[in-house]
Amino acid sequence: MFAALAAYLWFNLMLLRTAAHYLDIAYQFDPLFRSQFVQAMLSLVWSATALVLMRFAAKRVKRLPWMAGAGLLVLVVGKLFFVDLSNVGGIERIISFLGVGVLMLAIGYLAPFPSEKSTVAE
Repeated sequence: MFAALAAYLWFNLMLLRTAAHYLDIAYQFDPLFRSQFVQAMLSLVWSATALVLMRFAAKRVKRLPWMAGAGLLVLVVGKLFFVDLSNVGGIERIISFLGVGVLMLAIGYLAPFPSEKSTVAE
């Protein structure tokens, strides 16, 4: 589990590095934190990760990975309200909110909470 978390952290840092390089943003905390594009990108990537994790858990009837995905989704929603809403405006914020909303709808349809009595039909 530690290796998976380290790989995910590395992946997020590579996303930030790539955005800093192509958008000509200084690779420092403050400029990256203020970038609406970076915030929208992180929201969408984290939501997509939650979708994949929760879908995996629902297919295999495992509650722990599903709860980890739900926790990541709670983090995204908190980030949307406390970080993304603090930005004045812009298309990035709109895309972020709509994208996360669509991904949450997909999670509700594709990855329901695995019940204890469910069996894996193969």
